[in-house]
Amino acid sequence: MPDSSHTPQPPFDNADAWRNAAMQRTSLCDAAESDQRKILADVHNQKEGICDPDVLADQMLYILGKMDVDEYQNYLLFKHTPAS
Repeated sequence: MPDSSHTPQPPFDNADAWRNAAMQRTSLCDAAESDQRKILADVHNQKEGICDPDVLADQMLYILGKMDVDEYQNYLLFKHTPAS
């Protein structure tokens, strides 16, 4: 089991601020990789019936390379974990 004491704290007070800041960053991947990610996401979304605008906006963080997979997972955990 991972040691949660080494998990970095979210850099923002809320998920919207984190997402908005990330979307201002330079992409971590080139256009070809981003296009491939978009194709895969579109197929997945169609198969699973995913059409929620908020979910689709979150997906763009990874598709466009604004977050690497680790940060993206941390962002989603932060966003969807109830505050204590």
